[in-house]
Amino acid sequence: MSSPPPTLPPVVQERLAHTEVVARAKGLAPRIRALASELESQRRIPEPLVREFIEAGLVRLLTPRRFGGHELGLDTFVDVILELARADGSAGWCFSFLNIHSWLLAMLPEAAQQEVWSADPDACLANVNVPAGLATPTGGGYRLTGTWPWATGILHCGWALLAGVVPPRGGEEAGPPDVRLFLVPKADFRVKETWFVTGQRGTGSNQVAVEDVFVPEHRNVALVDVREGRAPGSKLHTAPLYQLPFLPPMVSSVVGPILGASLGAYEAWREVTRSRCTTFSREQVATLSHQQIRMAEVAVELEAAQLLLRRALDTLRPGGPLTLQQRVTLRRDYAYAATLCVRAVERLYTASGASANFESNPLQRYWRDVHAMAMHAGINFDAAAENFGRLELGLPLNPKDPLF
Repeated sequence: MSSPPPTLPPVVQERLAHTEVVARAKGLAPRIRALASELESQRRIPEPLVREFIEAGLVRLLTPRRFGGHELGLDTFVDVILELARADGSAGWCFSFLNIHSWLLAMLPEAAQQEVWSADPDACLANVNVPAGLATPTGGGYRLTGTWPWATGILHCGWALLAGVVPPRGGEEAGPPDVRLFLVPKADFRVKETWFVTGQRGTGSNQVAVEDVFVPEHRNVALVDVREGRAPGSKLHTAPLYQLPFLPPMVSSVVGPILGASLGAYEAWREVTRSRCTTFSREQVATLSHQQIRMAEVAVELEAAQLLLRRALDTLRPGGPLTLQQRVTLRRDYAYAATLCVRAVERLYTASGASANFESNPLQRYWRDVHAMAMHAGINFDAAAENFGRLELGLPLNPKDPLF
């Protein structure tokens, strides 16, 4: 039987401020752009780039101060991710998830946090919230078995937070499933290389498998407690960031890379359009009124997406519990921001001519990545819009929606 690690003194490190971490992200962007083709061919983030990200202190944005983190807010987190995703969507996605998974670890019991961060304050974690595992209670913990999809960045992670269902005890009436997150070290999981995809090729979102592994009690948390903002870590860390319910911070980590990659696509398209000429008449494309109008449409869609995201962050900044109206509205706004990004990138891609189809043209990669990222279940606009409409009309929320 495994016992919790002893309580250790807090890790002390200089805390970086907003301006510094955003500047470091901008400084890393040229390196990311230079490696974009390598990300795609390797189907993962190259290890040297992960190391540069860590050495820049950018993996600790949402890690609590008591464990050596910068404990910065979601505003700073999103600003950093926008800069990284501007350079490459896959890199922005992975580095976004590495940070939000540290926030998620901070929700677990203190002993679990100590076990990870006392050994390595820069620890990288993967996370899958699809309850694809079966967790059987045993003395001092659980036996966990399962195979989980979509484990972004798993190849460079030392730990994984995996969702599993604990079956009801014998004789009990079947109620809502007891879904828990289980913290599993690299030695106890196996990566199945399944990531052969069109979009987000560089994220390495392979499957991860666990076979009858013992997980001690201190390395689990009820997902419903995280979802409602009452997890053990919320009592340990008092900053507003750690008092938030599960969904809004997690969805921020999805929309941030989508918007960042869309802005990167727009900037690349704008620069090419300034000097491009039509194939036959050799007219300067920038002088064509329909191209100018397309540019205005794309720009305003992306600005509207940014405004929705910033309004969401304004709502979350004080921390604490959210009303049902706030939660439903936030989910609607996040989902629609992503929808606007997809529309904008689709518009600029189809206005780019046949040259956008070449692999050497970054627009095709942005186009593939934005479409793939926007398929994330957490930002499905139809599901979000249905519940907003039901609430507006005085109807109960859809009971089949797993996010409420």
